[in-house]
This record gives sequence, C-alpha cells and structure tokens, in this order.
Amino acid sequence: MFRVVIITPEKHVFDGKARFVEFKTIEGAMGTLQNRSPLLAAMAISELELEDDEGKRQVFAIYGGIAEFSNNKFVVLSDAAERAEEIDLERARRALEQAKLELEGTEDEIHGRQAEGNVQRALTRLKVAQKK
Repeated sequence: MFRVVIITPEKHVFDGKARFVEFKTIEGAMGTLQNRSPLLAAMAISELELEDDEGKRQVFAIYGGIAEFSNNKFVVLSDAAERAEEIDLERARRALEQAKLELEGTEDEIHGRQAEGNVQRALTRLKVAQKK
C-alpha cells in the first residue's frame, strides 16, 4: 500500500491508501505500485483509476497537472479533478455537444486549441461519469 493524494486549488479530492494507480501522462499510460522508483510526470487530461485499501476501484477525471511519486506517496496536483460520483451524466453529455459545436465554429488557431481542450475535458468527464 502507498498513499495517494489528489489536490486542486479548491480542495483535496482524495487522500487515502491504494494498492495500485493507473493514470495517463502526456507521454502515455502508466501504472504504479508501492516501492517504485521516483517519478515526476506531466498529467494528460484523462481518467485516473485506483484500487483503494479496501479493494474498491475508484475513478477520477483529471484535467492535466503534475504527478509525483516518491517515498510511497503518489501526489497529483491539478487545476481541476473530480470523482466519478460527482459528475452529472446528462450535464456531461450536454457539455460535450456544446464543446463540439464550439470546435466546429472556430477558425483561428488559438481558439481552436482551446476548443479542442474543451472537447477533451468533456469526453473525459463523460467517460468517467459512465464508470460510476
């Protein structure tokens, strides 16, 4: 077991023990168990899954950030993160449709990248919400 902490500027999303964690960095998918070598990685907009100390799988939407593992402590610092249980499925569907419309209507590069990020966040929320 090792400690997992997921923190945003607004709150501690999770603080507990885990048997393993699966997550995605900008380099690709990863997983970790206790006693691994130190890690510092940039998180992608994606889901994070863990098995807690009771054997229960928990799923979170992570909207980028930094992950660090050292001394059997895995810390995620993110601008935003939420548990699957906190996501309203219908609201997530509507947000995805709105983000897709925004992307289609965007012509300049900067707003296009922002719109792509909005679509990715909405897709992640929807995927995580369906795993409640």
